[in-house]
Parts: sequence; structure tokens; C-alpha cells
Amino acid sequence: MPIRSPEPDRPPRAEMTGAGITGAAPPATLLTAVRRLLVPLVRTLIGFGISWPMLANLLKSVYVEVAERGFALPGRPMTDSRITLLTGVHRKDVSAIRSAPPAAEAAAAAAPSLGAQVLSRWLTDAAFLDEAGRPRALPRNSGPDGEPSFESLVTGISKDIRPRALLDELLHAGLVTERADGLLDLTEAAHVPRGDLDKLAYYYGRNLADHLAASGHNLAGGAPPFLERALAYDRLSPESIAALRREADRLGMAMLVELNRMAAELADGDVGRDDASHRFTAGLYLYDEDEAPVPALQNAEPGGGAATS
Repeated sequence: MPIRSPEPDRPPRAEMTGAGITGAAPPATLLTAVRRLLVPLVRTLIGFGISWPMLANLLKSVYVEVAERGFALPGRPMTDSRITLLTGVHRKDVSAIRSAPPAAEAAAAAAPSLGAQVLSRWLTDAAFLDEAGRPRALPRNSGPDGEPSFESLVTGISKDIRPRALLDELLHAGLVTERADGLLDLTEAAHVPRGDLDKLAYYYGRNLADHLAASGHNLAGGAPPFLERALAYDRLSPESIAALRREADRLGMAMLVELNRMAAELADGDVGRDDASHRFTAGLYLYDEDEAPVPALQNAEPGGGAATS
């Protein structure tokens, strides 16, 4: 789902206690959970040729960065020695990492593209919605009466790019379709970046980072907790999976479109406020796979569901 502004890189809301400094072993259940979440991550890394040495160097710098930003003692400067104590990274490496210039990570930290902003406005701005609140069909260019058009949609956000060039990209990506009468329709999948690895990687990092941040906040007892719920069923047929996916797509898209509309209105009302410095993310996901068969359990019940937080 497009967002209105890039999110700042800031420490988590609820700071950890730093109990690991005392030498106490972390909970075994937490290590098990971390190992489980690392499996799909490592599968993706290997698939894209990111080796262990590459990841190890990246993790080392991230450990130093997180410790420096989120675990300083009140009123005291963060030292290399304290970072080493917190992270286990050698003090020489800590010093080298802290003194190095910032890495060029423009693609990962970039704001959503102009295309994403245009799609978001088309989904939320009343001028581009029909009487039922759906994105209206637009002509390419504005007529003499100044009716809403794709041209006015784009130029209302930025005059630095030609609307025709952006339209060609959106048509090619299948996010916009052109009718026989020349009007342009926004497709149902317009909120999903396709065919562009940079955009997919951006959302991969942003969405998973926020999900992990919310989970970590809840795990550490942060209050109030973030909404984080899921249900899980097994022993389902492919037909049942297909039905669930269709319904999840329908309900999920309706939720995201409504929240996007509400967020856009609230953001417009917050312009100029001194405390308008917060960001908000709401997301959902679904996943299914064909699990390896396991021995039948005596008295096992068919299917199972659970809501977790």
C-alpha cells in the first residue's frame, strides 16, 4: 500500500532492558523463535547470492548501529567499550564502523516512488473518486473545463516528470488499463509493486522491519501492545486454500483501502502541527505451503486454528 512519506530510521519505541550485559543466558524459547524466523530470511539471502560472510559484515555494522542509537546510558556518551560489551563485536571493529562514512543505501531508504504516490492519490482523493468512492476512470489529459485527468493527477504531485512517461510505466506494469474509449482505469492490484526489484526490496525491508518491531515491542512487554494477530489452520485441501486466499484478498484489500483513505484525510488535517512527527503502518499477510506428511496422532482433531499475539 503506498505511503505518504518515508519513515525515519529511529530506535524501537520500547527500549530493551539490556539484561544480556549481565551474562544471563537468553531464554531458550526466544532462541528457538529467532532460529525459526531466520530460516525464510536465509532462504531468501541464499537465493539472491548473499553469502554468510556478506551477512556477517552487515550484521556486525547493524549491531553497532542499533547499540549506539538505542542503548546509550542517560546523560552519558556512548563509548566503543560499551558497544563491545553490549554486542560482542570487537572494539577495533566498533571503532572502524563508527568512524566510517555512512553507507550509501539510497535505494533502501528512498521514499516511495512517484508512481506509488500517484496511485495512492487516485485511491483516496475525492476529486478522483466516483459517487461510490471507487477510483474513477480518467481521461489522459484535462479538457477545457478542467475535469480531473491523469495529467492533473500527476502534476498535482510533481511537475518534474511527464505524465505520459509515468503512464507508460503504469500501463506496462498492469497497474492501469486503457479502455476502448481512451479512459484509464486503475486496476485492483495497483497497490502492489510488480516487476521492479528495487520497489519489491523496499517493501520487503519496510514491511518486515515494522512487523518485527511491533512483535519485539510486544515481546518486551511494551505498553500499549501493538495489534498483532494471526490464525493458522493445517490439513486443508488445495481447494480450501484457494477459497481462503480469495476471501483474505477481498477482506484485506477492503481494509487497506479504507485505512488509506482515512490516513490521507487525517494527514491533510495534521499539516502544520508541531507534533505531527509520528508514522503509522498497518499491514496484513497470508501464507500457505504444502507441509510434509506427519504420522497421524491418535484422537487428532481435523484442522486447527489459533489467534496469536
